[in-house]
Amino acid sequence: MSKSPVDIWYTRCGGATASTIAIRNGWLAAEFDPGEVTLHSLRDSNDRAVRESHFDHSITSMFREGGNIPPIWARARGADSVVLGITWVDEFQSVVVRSDSGIQDLRQLKCKRLGVPLYAGISIDFQRGANFHGFANALSIVGLGRDDVEFVDIVIDRAAGDNPGPSGAAELAALATGRVDAVFLRQASGYKLAADRKPHLRELVRLTDEADPLRRINNGTPRPVTVHRDFLDKHPDLVVRYLSVLLQASDWAVAKPDAAIATIAEEDGRVGPDITAATFPKLATSLRPRLTAEYVAGLAAQKDFLRDWGFLERDFDVADWIVHGPLAEAERLVAKRAALAAE
Repeated sequence: MSKSPVDIWYTRCGGATASTIAIRNGWLAAEFDPGEVTLHSLRDSNDRAVRESHFDHSITSMFREGGNIPPIWARARGADSVVLGITWVDEFQSVVVRSDSGIQDLRQLKCKRLGVPLYAGISIDFQRGANFHGFANALSIVGLGRDDVEFVDIVIDRAAGDNPGPSGAAELAALATGRVDAVFLRQASGYKLAADRKPHLRELVRLTDEADPLRRINNGTPRPVTVHRDFLDKHPDLVVRYLSVLLQASDWAVAKPDAAIATIAEEDGRVGPDITAATFPKLATSLRPRLTAEYVAGLAAQKDFLRDWGFLERDFDVADWIVHGPLAEAERLVAKRAALAAE
């Protein structure tokens, strides 16, 4: 009797992932014969509980590549996931004030009101965490901390069906009315909003340009690739092959950077290639999953920040979260296939 196909669910977020390129180019589907694997896109499901696995990692046969706050949060809540690889895609991150503000530099943020979103009705408010970390990184440059400023909540009720608009729009509206003195912007949406309102804004710092990589850490940097430990134990060969497709996609991005930027822009759907390229200045060379000491340290630093700022139920050791073997095997598989193709 033939075996039933193995179900694999996949999800990605933030757009700037090797998964996005692999999925949109059809390479993930090409890797797995329908008789052995049935692929399911999480975002295409009509079941909200299924889509929620993007945040809580409840589906044990799911691969996820994307922002780090949800998988860290899920791990801290007991999800038995493992990290298979990590990418480091630096994205636009900026702290801005009104152009008519008396605030000229970061030091003058002391005792000022900093706007942070509060998304009501969602399981993990990753946007709030991202804004807190962006501000914390900026303040640290001039020796300031959370007790030196006032954080002002900007409530956004996404669960009620309201359209909150692009990430950063509500914060900029609060800045425009004088409710807050500074806001943090990131991602392509933040870059576009800042560009559209350039005459009305003054940029205090662009964290994207900071030399210290720890000051560039946020939800999108670094991005882990995760799967459940149970799935890895049962189907190690499928995990290796899945990772090999991501490596193939990252190699393609290096060889065809303009095409990679266009693909990510198409995935986003809200901005064009010019905004995508400006948002992710090193995109094409940043998509390869790795498990270097620097990438792991970055993920651990993000976990520690979320713990210290009250986002996690309990602490855990990032080193215990990472499994090195599958990525190393996937690298060998990709090299073997390349050698055979060259013969």
